[in-house]
Amino acid sequence: MAKSIYALLVGIDRYDPNSVSPVPSLQGCVNDIAAAQEYLEERTKDGEWQLIEPLILKNEQATREAIIQGFKDHLCKADSSDVVFFYYAGHGGQEKAPEEFWVLEPDRLNESLICYDSRTANGKDLADKELSYLISLVAKKDPHVLIVLDCCHSGSGTRDLAPDVKVRRASVDNRERDLKSYLFYEDQKALDEILTSSRNLDEQKKTTGVVLPPRGKHIMFSACRDYELAKEYKGDRGEPRGVFSYFLMQTLQRTNGKITYRDLARNINAIVSGKVKEQSPQVDATNPEELDQPFLGGAIGDRDVFFALTYNRNENGWLIDGGGLHGLRVSQETETLLAIFPLTANSEELRNLDAALGEAKVTKVFPQRSKVQITKGEEKLSEKESYKAVAIGLPLPPLKVYFKTDESDAVGIELARKTLQTSGLKNQPSLYVREVEQAADANYYLAANKNQYWILQREDLSPAIAPIPEASNGESYTSEMASALVTRLEHIARWKNVLDLSTPATSRIKPDDVEMSITIVSGKKESPSSSELRVEYTHDSNNNEWLGPVLQVRLTNRSFKTLYANVVLLSEDYAINADLFEEKSSIRLAPSDSGGSSSVESELTFYIPEAFLEQGITEYKDIFKLIVCTTEFNASLLQQDGLNPPPRNRSTEQYGGTLDRLLDGVHTRNAVRAQGTYDDWMTKEITVTLIKPQDAKPIKSHSSTSLQDGLVEVQPHPSLRAKVNLTTVPQASRDLGNLILPAILRQEPRVTQSFAFTSSRGSDPGLSAIELSDIEDYTVVNKDAPLTIVIDKEITENEYLLPFAYDSEDKFFLPLGRGIRTENGKTEIVLERLPKPSTTSRSLQGSVKIFLEKVAHQKLGRPYNYPLLSSVASIDDKDKVTYEANKETIKGQVAQAQKIVLFIHGILGSTQRSLSSINKAKVTVNGQDRTLKEHYDLVLAFDYENLQTTIEENAKLLGQRLQEIGLGPNHGKELHIVAHSMGGLIARWFIEQEGGNQVVQHLVMLGTPNAGSPWPSIQDWVFTALSFGLNQLSAVVWPTRIVAVLLELLENNDLSLEQMHPESEFFKAIALSEDPHVPYTIIAGDRSLISGISEEKSGQLHRLMQKLFGKAVDKAIDLAFFQQPNDLAVSLASITSVTSDRTPPPRILEPYTACDHVTYFTVPSGLAALSEALSPKH
Repeated sequence: MAKSIYALLVGIDRYDPNSVSPVPSLQGCVNDIAAAQEYLEERTKDGEWQLIEPLILKNEQATREAIIQGFKDHLCKADSSDVVFFYYAGHGGQEKAPEEFWVLEPDRLNESLICYDSRTANGKDLADKELSYLISLVAKKDPHVLIVLDCCHSGSGTRDLAPDVKVRRASVDNRERDLKSYLFYEDQKALDEILTSSRNLDEQKKTTGVVLPPRGKHIMFSACRDYELAKEYKGDRGEPRGVFSYFLMQTLQRTNGKITYRDLARNINAIVSGKVKEQSPQVDATNPEELDQPFLGGAIGDRDVFFALTYNRNENGWLIDGGGLHGLRVSQETETLLAIFPLTANSEELRNLDAALGEAKVTKVFPQRSKVQITKGEEKLSEKESYKAVAIGLPLPPLKVYFKTDESDAVGIELARKTLQTSGLKNQPSLYVREVEQAADANYYLAANKNQYWILQREDLSPAIAPIPEASNGESYTSEMASALVTRLEHIARWKNVLDLSTPATSRIKPDDVEMSITIVSGKKESPSSSELRVEYTHDSNNNEWLGPVLQVRLTNRSFKTLYANVVLLSEDYAINADLFEEKSSIRLAPSDSGGSSSVESELTFYIPEAFLEQGITEYKDIFKLIVCTTEFNASLLQQDGLNPPPRNRSTEQYGGTLDRLLDGVHTRNAVRAQGTYDDWMTKEITVTLIKPQDAKPIKSHSSTSLQDGLVEVQPHPSLRAKVNLTTVPQASRDLGNLILPAILRQEPRVTQSFAFTSSRGSDPGLSAIELSDIEDYTVVNKDAPLTIVIDKEITENEYLLPFAYDSEDKFFLPLGRGIRTENGKTEIVLERLPKPSTTSRSLQGSVKIFLEKVAHQKLGRPYNYPLLSSVASIDDKDKVTYEANKETIKGQVAQAQKIVLFIHGILGSTQRSLSSINKAKVTVNGQDRTLKEHYDLVLAFDYENLQTTIEENAKLLGQRLQEIGLGPNHGKELHIVAHSMGGLIARWFIEQEGGNQVVQHLVMLGTPNAGSPWPSIQDWVFTALSFGLNQLSAVVWPTRIVAVLLELLENNDLSLEQMHPESEFFKAIALSEDPHVPYTIIAGDRSLISGISEEKSGQLHRLMQKLFGKAVDKAIDLAFFQQPNDLAVSLASITSVTSDRTPPPRILEPYTACDHVTYFTVPSGLAALSEALSPKH
C-alpha cells in the first residue's frame, strides 16, 4: 500500500491591517514553514514515502476558514498508512470562553491560534477546542498525526525583554463568543463529548496542559511551557526564525536515520535552554508510549553517508549536493573541510583518509547544495567525473558580542575592543569572540559601567556572570581587567561550542545506536514532561537537611558494531565535566549481539553549588551531552572548571581521529587538517534541572522573619500561624498550571513586568513569588490585621506594585493588598486578605502562592500645584499628552479661540486618560467627519486634587482658574465641558452654585454619580474594580493601563467617600439648585454583566465579594447594587438622576452605552456616545 505524507504548513508574519485591535507583526514565521517544506521535500524525494504537495498558507492566505478547510479537505484524506503533519508558526493568544467552558478553563479563557483575519470585526481565533476537534476528524482513519505549534498562548512575561526581542503571543481577545460560533457546534456527538467533559473534568487534569476533548490520537510539539514566551531568533545566515523552529529543523537536518520523538524533544530542549532564557519546548502525546516512535512515523529515511561532488560549468566551479538542509554552514573564522574519494569507494574506504584523492573547503552554502573550493589534489580530479565527499572538519563559530556604547563608559569599551583585537596568538584578534555591529546579531552584550565590565544576556540584558572585577575598588579600567573580560568571554564561547557540537550530516551512526538513560535513584520528579527532567531535592526530616538527588546515567549500545562513547556535563556556571564515569576519555561499548559489555552505568549525587544557593538560586540546569564515535576519542579535552580559563593548548594524546581534532579545536582554534582515520560520530542531549526549594520559616508574632539574607522581611503578625519562603514561577506552576498571571496583565508586556526578588541567572528563573504554607487560619489576615512584608528593593516613581493570588476554590484571581514606596528606598507590601489555601504535596494544611506585578504609569509630567488648568499642546500615537501650563500663553490661546472644550477627570487620576478621545471621537460637520481636536479651536484640561479637597472647593477653584484666562461670565465664546465621574459633580456645582451658568454653554457628564455612589471608601471600590479587571468580569475590554490608574488611586488613599454618599450634605444641597438653563447631556455606561443574571453567577459574585471583604462584606458594599444596571462604580439610576424639570431638560443618551466606569474614553461605544453628545446638531 502506498504511504503518503499530507502536510499543512501555516506561517503568519503579517496580520490583517483591518484588525479591531492591532496584532504585532512577526519576522520569522514564513521562514520557519519554508524551512519545514524544504526539509520534507529533501528528505523524502528518493524514499518510499510520497510527499503529497504540501498545502502552504502564508500571511493573508492563512485565514481561519482556509486553515479549517486545509484540515477538512487536505489532511482528512490521510488513512491508516499515512502521516499527517500540521505546522503552525505565528501568534498564539487567548480569547473569552463561553460559560459552558468555565469548568474547563478556570481563567475563563480559551487558548487559541490567531489566524490572519482572527482579530477583524467578524473574525475569530481558532480555539484550542476547535483545533482538538479538527485533529479528531483527521484521526478518524488512524493516520500518524504530528502537530507542531511555534507560538505561545499565556506566557507570564516574567522578565523585561529587550526591545528587539519579538515573542509570538498577541493580546487577549476580550470579545464575547457564543457557543454556537464554534465549528463543532453542529456536530452533536463532538459537542456532547466536550460539554460532558467540561462537567466531569477533574481540575488537576486541566492544569497538566492536556489538549481538550474530543481527542484524536496525535503527538504535539509546542514551543514552550504554557507560562513562557516563544521567542524569535536570528539564524546562521542572519534570517529571522522562531527559536523553537530553528533548532527543531537544525536537529532534524543533522540527524541521519530515525530519531524518536522523545530523543528529539530532549535534544531540542537542551539546545534551546543553552541558547535563550525561559523557553522550554514541550512534547505531548495522547499515549505517552507513542513518544518512542520515530519522527513522522519513520517516513524520513536514511541518507547517504557522503555528498556527491561534481563540476558545474554554469557555476564555473565544484558543487556538492548538500547544503543548509544537511546542517552545513560557513563561518568567517573556521571552515567546513571535505575529503574527496573516487565514486567507487565503499563505506570502509571512505573512512581511510590516506585513500582520499584530495581535500576541499565549503565556500558558500545554499539550502540543498554548496559551492566548494579544492584545496588539495586538484590535479587528480577531472571536471567530467563525479566523486564522493565526506565532511572531516566542521566550523566552530565564534561568540558574537555587541558592545553597548550608548550606556557604557567609553574608556572601558575602547580598552575592551583593543584587547579583543590583540588577544589571539601573535597579537591577532581572538578566534573565540567577535564584536558585531548590530545588537540583533549578538549572542551577548557587553557593558562597561563604574569601572566594571558586565556580560549581559541578549534577551533581557540581565548579567550572565559576575562583573569583572566582582567588587569595584574605584580603580579605573586596566589592561588586566580587559584581559580578564576576554578570558571570560572565550570561556563562555567554548561552552557554547560544546553545546553546539552536533552530528555530522554524513554520519552513519543512527540516533538510536546508543541509548542514554537517566534514572532517578533518589529525589523527586517535579514534572511529567517528556522533553526535560526536573528533579527536586528530598528533605530528611530526621536530620532536618536537604539531600541532593541521586541519578543513574546508563549508556547502552543497541547497534551491531563496536562504538566508543562518553557523556560530558555542561553546567550552569559554564563548567564542562567529563568525570561522570571512571574513564574520562572514551568508553568502549561492545556490539549488542557480541556477549561483551555493551552497556555502562554510573550513579552520582548532584547538588546545586552552595555559592548559587546563597544567591537565592533554586533551579540549576545541567545538560548531559552524549558523544558517540566509531573510534576512541578523548572527552577530557573538553573539560574546564567553572569560570577559570583552561590551558590554551591541550595534548590530543594517542588518538588521531577527526572527532578528537574537533574536540581539541574547541580549545586551540587550530585549523583542523585531515590525517589518519576519518571517524563517524554523533551526539544527543538530555537536560536535567535540579531544584532545591527554599526552607520555609515560621512567621512570628513578636519579631520579623528574614528571607534571603534580609532581602525580604516578613513583619510579625499577632494571629497568623504559617511558614513562609520565596519560590519561582516554574515551582509555583506545579500546583497552579498556567494560572499564574491574569490576562489583563499579559496584554501589554511593555507596561507590566513580574516583580522578582532575585534576578534570573542562566536557566534559573529567579525568585518571584512568596509561598505561605502550613496555614492554620487564613482569615486572620484582614484589613484590621494586615500582613506586612518589607522588600529591600525600590520601585520607581512611575511604578505600582500589585500583590495577587489565585483562589483555586472559587477560581478567582484576588488582589491581596497594595505596594507602598517607603522613605528609605524599600518597598512595603501590605496584604489585607489571603485566599483559601490549596493542598499541595509539600503542605497538607495548604499553601498560598503570592505574586507581585509591577505596572508602569506615565505621570502628568507637570508640577503638582493643584488645581491645574492647562491647554493641550499635543497627543502622540501612544496617547501621551503634552500640556501647556503657562497662564499667559493659555490666555492668548483663549482670546483667539471661539469653540472651546474643557475636560475634567473623575476620581480616577488625571485628564490624561480622557484626553486621548479628542483624536478618536468624531463629529460630523457639513457632511465632513472631524475629530474633536479638529472640531474645537482649543482643548483645555482641569486637573484637581480629589481626595483632600471637597467638591465645592474644587468647583470654586475651577471658576477662578477660568476667570484668570479670560473665561469669566458672558465671555462671548462657546465653552463645552466634558466631565467624568466626580468631575461632573464639580462642573454641576460650578454651574448651579457658583455662577458657572454664565460661563458654560454645554455640560456632558459620563458616569457621574448624580444621586451618589454606594461605595463607602476608595479602597473598597478599587479592590472591587481590580477584581473585575483581573478576572475579566467586565463585558468590555479593559486596557492594562487601567490597572496602573487604580493602583495609583490606591497607593496612599484609605479615605472615606463621605461626600459621595447618597445622603450626604452635598447631594442635599445640589438637589435644591435652581434651573441653570444650561444644556446637560448624560452618558450612562451599563456593564451588562448581571443583566438576566443566573443564580450561579450571582453566587460567584457574592463569593468574590466575601473573599475581598470577609465578614465586613455588608459594610463594604450593598450586594443589591450589582442586581441593578450599573457601570461598576455607579448605578444607572444615579447617573441619570438629574431632574427633568429644567429648561432645557437633561438629555440622556439611549440606548445606554456598552461600557463601564473605567472605559468611557477607550471603547468604541463610549467614543460613539461622546461623539453624539458633542455633535453640532444637538
